[in-house]
Amino acid sequence: MSWLVAFDLEGPLSPQDNAYEVIGRVPRGHALFERLSRYDDLLTLAGREGYEPGDTLKLLVPFLLANGLTEADIREVSAGAALVPGAVETVAALRERGLPVVVISTSYCQHAHTIAARLGIPAAQVACTHLPLDAMREELDAADRAFILEVQEELLALPLAAEEGLSACCDRFFWAELPRRPVGRLMAAVEVVGGARKTAALTRFAGMFGVPLERAVVVGDSITDFKMLALTAKAGGLAIVFNGNEYALPYGSCGVAARELRAVLPLIEAFLEGGRSLVRERVTALANCGGAADPVYHWLAEGTAIETVLPFHKKFRQLLRGEAAKLG
Repeated sequence: MSWLVAFDLEGPLSPQDNAYEVIGRVPRGHALFERLSRYDDLLTLAGREGYEPGDTLKLLVPFLLANGLTEADIREVSAGAALVPGAVETVAALRERGLPVVVISTSYCQHAHTIAARLGIPAAQVACTHLPLDAMREELDAADRAFILEVQEELLALPLAAEEGLSACCDRFFWAELPRRPVGRLMAAVEVVGGARKTAALTRFAGMFGVPLERAVVVGDSITDFKMLALTAKAGGLAIVFNGNEYALPYGSCGVAARELRAVLPLIEAFLEGGRSLVRERVTALANCGGAADPVYHWLAEGTAIETVLPFHKKFRQLLRGEAAKLG
C-alpha cells in the first residue's frame, strides 16, 4: 500500500503570495488586498454559510478585471517567484522514495502550475483555482468597471483596523450589489480551492493513488489549510504545520518552524517507518537535541498551548515570506 504527500503551495513551497503581488501592480493594490484578506478572515471565523477560507481570490476577481490585469500579469509575477529553500530537494527526496507528491493550493492555476513544474510535479497532480481572466475581461462593461473602481476607493479610504466599516462595505458590495450586475455572474463562476475544497481535493488525490487518509501526509501553514490539516489528523495521518499562523497551528499533528523545507523530512520518514507514535518520539528527540534555534519542532496533537509555539513560527514565517507573512 502506498503513501501520499500533499503540500500547500504558498508558504511551504514558495514564499510569494501571487495574488497579493499581482494586484500590487496597481496603485495601492497591496492595501486593497490586505482589506479583502481581512474580510476573508472575518467571514471564515464567523462561519458564513457557503464561504470557504481563501475565497479572497474570488473576492479579488472584480478588482483584477476593473484594473485591466491579465493572465500574462499572473504568469509574469509567478515567473519571478522564489522557492522556499530546500523545496526542490525535499520534493526530489520524496519522489526518489517512490512517494506521490501533490499540490493543493488556493493559487490561481497560472501560478500553481508554474511552481509545480519547477519542482517536477505534473499538472495532473495539482489542484488549484481556475481563472480564465482574459475571457472574463471581454465581458466586463464600462458601467460595471466604473462601479467596481468606486468601491475600490471606498475600501481604500477605510483603515484596515476598521472591521465594522470594512464588513459593512464588503457585505453590501459582494452580497447585495454585485449579484445584480453582469460582473457578478463572472465572479460566481470562480471556485477557489480553499477550506473544504482542499479536503475534497485531498480525498480525490487519495483515491487516485489508492491511499487511505491514515497514510497521508499534509503540509500546510494558514487558514486555507486548517480543514485539510484537521481531516488528515482525525483520520490518523500526519498533519505538519510549516511556519504556520494561529489559524493553522491548532489543527496540526506537529509543527516545524524553519528556514528550510527539508526540516520536514525526518518527520515524514518517521511516519513511514512507525506512524504518528514514532513521529512524536522523533519530535521530542529533535526538540531536545541541544536547543538548536533552527529548525524548531513541536508536537501539537495533544493540547499544546499554541501561544507558546506561535512566536517561533511567526519568526520564520516573517523571515521567509516578508510582507505576505501577515496575511491569513
